[in-house]
Amino acid sequence: MSGPVVTTIGLKTKMYDLVKVGFEGLMGEVIGIKQDKSIIQVYEDTSGIRPGEPVINTGMPLSVLLGPGLLSSIYDGIQRPLPVLKQKMGDFIKRGVFSEGLDLEKLWEFKPVVSKGRKVGGGDVIGKVQETENIVHNIMVPPNVEGTIDEIYEGKYKVNDPICILHDGTKLTMMQKWPVRHPRPVKKKLMPNIPLITGQRILDGLFPVAKGGTAAIPGPFGSGKCVTGDTPIMLANGILRTMKEVYENNKKNGAHYENIYEEWTHLNNSPIPVISFNHKLNSQGLFASSADTVYKGITSSIIRIKTRTGRIAEVTPIHKLFAVTQSLEIREVEARTLKVGDYLLTPRKINLKVDKKASKINAYSMFNEARVYDTKILIEIRNLIKDLCNTNNITMKTLAEQIGVSYNSLLNYYYLRTKPTVSFVKTLYEMANKKVVINNIGGSRKSNILPTLRLPEVNKEFAEFLGLLLGDGTLKSRSVVLYNNDEKILDRFEELASKLFGLNAKRDINNTVKCSIINSSVLVKLMLKIGLPSEHKSRQCRVLDIIMQSKEEILSAFLGAYFLCDGYVGDNDLEIGTASKDMQVSISYSLLRLGILHTIAYNESTKNYRIFIRGKDEIEKFYKHCKLSSKKFSAINNYLKDDKRGYTTIDIVPIAPKLVEKIYNEMNRPYTFLKENGIEIHNYIGNNESMSAKTFKKFAVLSNNSKLRSFAETLEFMFCDQIIEIESLNSTQEVYDITVPNTHNFVGGFGAILLHNTVTQQQLAKWSDTEIVVYIGCGERGNEMSEVLEEFPKLEDPKTGRPLMERTVLIANTSNMPVAAREASIYTGITIAEYYRDMGYDVSLMADSTSRWAEAMREISSRLEEMPGEEGYPAYLAARLSDFYERAGRVVNLNGSKGSVTIIGAVSPPGGDFSEPVTQNTLRIVKVFWALDAKLAQRRHFPSINWLDSYSLYLKTLEDWYNTNVSPEWTELREEAMETLQKESELQEIVQLVGSDALPEDQQLTLEIARMFREYFLQQNAYHPIDTYCTLEKQYKLLKAISKFAHQAYNALDDGVPITKIIALKSKDELAKVKFEKDFDNKLESILKEMDEEFRNFE
Repeated sequence: MSGPVVTTIGLKTKMYDLVKVGFEGLMGEVIGIKQDKSIIQVYEDTSGIRPGEPVINTGMPLSVLLGPGLLSSIYDGIQRPLPVLKQKMGDFIKRGVFSEGLDLEKLWEFKPVVSKGRKVGGGDVIGKVQETENIVHNIMVPPNVEGTIDEIYEGKYKVNDPICILHDGTKLTMMQKWPVRHPRPVKKKLMPNIPLITGQRILDGLFPVAKGGTAAIPGPFGSGKCVTGDTPIMLANGILRTMKEVYENNKKNGAHYENIYEEWTHLNNSPIPVISFNHKLNSQGLFASSADTVYKGITSSIIRIKTRTGRIAEVTPIHKLFAVTQSLEIREVEARTLKVGDYLLTPRKINLKVDKKASKINAYSMFNEARVYDTKILIEIRNLIKDLCNTNNITMKTLAEQIGVSYNSLLNYYYLRTKPTVSFVKTLYEMANKKVVINNIGGSRKSNILPTLRLPEVNKEFAEFLGLLLGDGTLKSRSVVLYNNDEKILDRFEELASKLFGLNAKRDINNTVKCSIINSSVLVKLMLKIGLPSEHKSRQCRVLDIIMQSKEEILSAFLGAYFLCDGYVGDNDLEIGTASKDMQVSISYSLLRLGILHTIAYNESTKNYRIFIRGKDEIEKFYKHCKLSSKKFSAINNYLKDDKRGYTTIDIVPIAPKLVEKIYNEMNRPYTFLKENGIEIHNYIGNNESMSAKTFKKFAVLSNNSKLRSFAETLEFMFCDQIIEIESLNSTQEVYDITVPNTHNFVGGFGAILLHNTVTQQQLAKWSDTEIVVYIGCGERGNEMSEVLEEFPKLEDPKTGRPLMERTVLIANTSNMPVAAREASIYTGITIAEYYRDMGYDVSLMADSTSRWAEAMREISSRLEEMPGEEGYPAYLAARLSDFYERAGRVVNLNGSKGSVTIIGAVSPPGGDFSEPVTQNTLRIVKVFWALDAKLAQRRHFPSINWLDSYSLYLKTLEDWYNTNVSPEWTELREEAMETLQKESELQEIVQLVGSDALPEDQQLTLEIARMFREYFLQQNAYHPIDTYCTLEKQYKLLKAISKFAHQAYNALDDGVPITKIIALKSKDELAKVKFEKDFDNKLESILKEMDEEFRNFE
């Protein structure tokens, strides 16, 4: 045995026979035969299987059931229906469990289309079943069967019930069984001369794929939904950790998987508690959830998003964030589609379930070698030693050996000559089966050398002491020192030292600064143990874990004390300054625990991190929670008593004026009523003033509008934060992710933001003019596959208005499943696609990703000890890929109908390296290459398909179709656009050296025309209701309009018109917006007339 590869002896097999391995009957397939040995790849986890267990040969190849019920189904790689398996055994599939691919109990209405006496052969349609509302399932004679119909029945039947009997007694049912490795037969293959229309301009216009064709979408490996390693994340107990720390601390706590590019761990029994948000349950708000997977990968592209409050998220381009629209809808939006001015939904108040009782510092976990000074314990030790010796009938010397101390040490403890260590006391009491609480410890054997330390409770006073110490204190080797010229603060520090630890302090002056010194090496050790930095405190400090996971009143005491040292009271705000980024972030999260809105900033000149609290409401919250007896809090109190209006600019709701006006009209425009309640409604309708959250809540109550009231509930714990800066960072770095089931989000970021856990494929599935979609998730990570499983059922088929799943089959093979099952998933998917093709349907199959299939082949090959090819892949890599893509095609079926299977395979080249073997072998086979470009995504150009690296080899074969069905000018217009874009690329090198202004005017115009082709034509908004799909007629008219402008512009330039005047034409700018117009044709006609008039004016 070697992982998924099992060798048997003496079993009579044929190549690709399906076998059952072990007592649990694990499914496997024979992939090699050497004399009397059969080599089997097993599709299930083989851990625990031992040599000697039985192997049973079924004598049949791996096959799938084909019939009504395939559509809307979700299968694993060997056609086990996942929803059925979940009902049987929960979220985790057990080994050796089998379930049929079709529901054998469901009744289907069968309507014959042939009659008795009809001679039929393979592929002939004998009846129909309405499988979904818009898809009719043709019941066909299996390819290897022929004869004359003796009986045929109409009515409701199960898929395995006989519905037709041939003259030779052969019974036909509504289902077929077909071996997945054998292509289904066809009458003949047709030329791929009809395009697959996708509605995506860059695909249909520049790089079309034919029906029955093959295409590849390579994109940079590691461009998933991840965040940078230093991104903080809040755990459910209040502690902050970076994503890298979370990964490193948990990567060994479950089933670990890795390849040379990424690694991940499924946390089977030790999930990570995090904070999540469910926007569908407003009243629930932020709540504790659990992450069950940790992941690390590599990316070459990061987007850095900064909000008005200073919160920062560094995420990969397709990582999703919660955005708030002007209609107050909460949407999960990919980072790459966000723009400056958009609003993100971010936490306002984070409630944690923490222990209400004050905890005590645990001496056992921190001070094993410290000495115990509790008089009661010292006396009781003598009695315990005696009792243990008498009870167990042993000597004190034997007892010393059992405890792990020397005999002399035990005698010293017994006769009270020296103080016992904490570890000794812990062991002694455990042996006596007694509990003990240590209250006083010291660092010396003799109590008269150094003062003892009383171990405190973690309460408000302890938090206040830590706040003062982290603000203005420092740790020396044997003392704790607080520097401050405020006598009251020093008095309070000394009072707390005495009350908490039983220690006295002395006053001194150090370089003109007054200080209070506590001489205690044990106190220094305690401070170090709970997380105070031993050096460079000012730049390394943070709110300690022991405080972060405490209840709010303890957290408040810490913040109040820290503010006394490093806080400032301004005219209209409060400011806290620190040299530590970690302190800024942890204070930010702490303030959100108290529900205090604030902003964070960084002063580049002073290298100082700052936190601002503005607005009377927020300052009042801080005062009520954190106030201490001091001049600073007295100043805050005076500010709050002032009648001046508070600062509320950041706490606003991005509601559209039109929505406000609509609701105002529904209320019968009660201006006076609203005015009396403090709402000047015209400010928010006609004056473009943003409504504050406070005003919005009032308006929601007065209007009694359900949508407003629901969003007002959300505002109790969430906040609308506007994006002010978006930056693309182009560098290769490690990225991390966690999977949170159900909510798929967690609270994290530099300042709390909700972080989520591909659009091109969704667009193809929605808009391509194929009737059936088969999606294969081959070796995808669990969270990526779960998103597909969640997103696809939500997609609406724009042609019918019905769910897209009604014409879709999903095959989910995740990365934690055995690698051998990846190959099975590919063949299962293509066989289902061929089956629907045989009915006369056009089918599109999307395989994501074939790179992971290739990785599985590499692993199996290495276990078989085969001679490796390039980069360790097997020598037959190209042949296997070719076998798969060769099953695509537009064909005449056995029954005379025409159908097609179009294969679109995604590959994931590491680091975007298209020269690696999988990509290169794929490109030798497929006829269309759509090259995703991370740099385009960073520039907000979508779809991010590079027009210089992409190509289509179907252009010649499709040329006649486009010229006949769209326009005779189509080919000419396409070539003009590509030629202009190519010229732009050549000129870019010169522009980078001398700037565009130094170019001749005709070349400047070429750059402008190229920009028009890029932005007006190629750019397309998948989320815009009109621009998401573009008909071929509309594509032609857009190309024609840009071409017309170009020709007139060059003519005007030849006539001496300055380039600046041509570029400034109003019609050119209007042309940029016409693709979004509902009344496209009339608007375009108007623009073209305006264009003609403007160019005539140059004459």
